[in-house]
Amino acid sequence: MIQAVNDAAGRRAVAQAIAGAPYFRALLGRDLALWTGNPGAPTRLFTLPGGALAVSGRSAQLCLAPNAAPDWQELALFLRFAGVERLTANRRPPQSWPLRRDLYLYALAPGGRLPLPPLPEGLHIDRAPSMQAISAELFPGEPDRQETFYSESCTAINHGYARVLAVNNGAGEMVCTVGAYAVCGGEAYMAAGETRADLRGRGIGGHLIVALANELAAEGHSVTFLCEDKRRHFYDRLGFIHTLTYGQYLLPDQDQNEGTENG
Repeated sequence: MIQAVNDAAGRRAVAQAIAGAPYFRALLGRDLALWTGNPGAPTRLFTLPGGALAVSGRSAQLCLAPNAAPDWQELALFLRFAGVERLTANRRPPQSWPLRRDLYLYALAPGGRLPLPPLPEGLHIDRAPSMQAISAELFPGEPDRQETFYSESCTAINHGYARVLAVNNGAGEMVCTVGAYAVCGGEAYMAAGETRADLRGRGIGGHLIVALANELAAEGHSVTFLCEDKRRHFYDRLGFIHTLTYGQYLLPDQDQNEGTENG
């Protein structure tokens, strides 16, 4: 049975399900701390036998224990009702759930340090960038997503669950950004790296990513992020280590029998 997290028992169940699961322990741990009991929260948390589920807009994250046996048919119906289109999970659903893409988890261990690529002359790091400017850069032409991202990120930053950096040029214009948008449970999950199109290929993004990762690792965090296959060479070159592979799946067709077995 899928149940909303709204009490201490639910919080404990989520914490137990995500313990030791990279990416999920940071992201769902942050959401557990920030949004539980908030009816207007951008992310809703749920428990199911042997696992924890987070729903945010059209996406969801599912973290299952190795021996968990979820009711995949119930889950599909629930997610469809919630308006979810894609599910990131640490376990493979039945074959009726189409694989949208593999997501590769890269990491830098606590205390680790990577060689820092040089920052081109005339650029400098901004440690308190405008989240409005970042939201507009990441989601151009999508005002609703900009507003949601801005609100969620500001809340996480103000409560110590996120850290965001940018690179500015001499005119004070932002040309690159990356953030650790979920810092929780000894892990810092990095995401939303973006460099202005006309300046890509000059090492700006690599410098900023490594600078933030080194900073967080020096503080004792395990630094992680997910990427698609086409970006793996970039992070391999920077020195990050591929540790796990998760999957992002689409919901099965309604007329298919999702079944209860793990495919």
